[in-house]
Amino acid sequence: MNVRNGIDNPSQILPPAGLSGTAASSPLPRSQEKGLGNDQASVSVTAGQVAESASASDVRMDKVASVQNALQAGTYNVPASAVAEKIIGAMTVPS
Repeated sequence: MNVRNGIDNPSQILPPAGLSGTAASSPLPRSQEKGLGNDQASVSVTAGQVAESASASDVRMDKVASVQNALQAGTYNVPASAVAEKIIGAMTVPS
């Protein structure tokens, strides 16, 4: 899927003039602007692991498919005792 916001450069959404109505200018002198391209960022090992685990799915597709098939066939049954245990477990506070 290709999603684009249709904005190719900031001048499409930002006014060309500054807040006071004068032409926009850089807050830094030209001599300092050239050094801005050297910024770097790094991600810790922990952050990388968190990102990896967030992207991994814990859905067991084989189990989902079997439940879907049983629902469609009308053969999916849940014991009333299992439902009752879950309800009571959700209502009680562990001590």
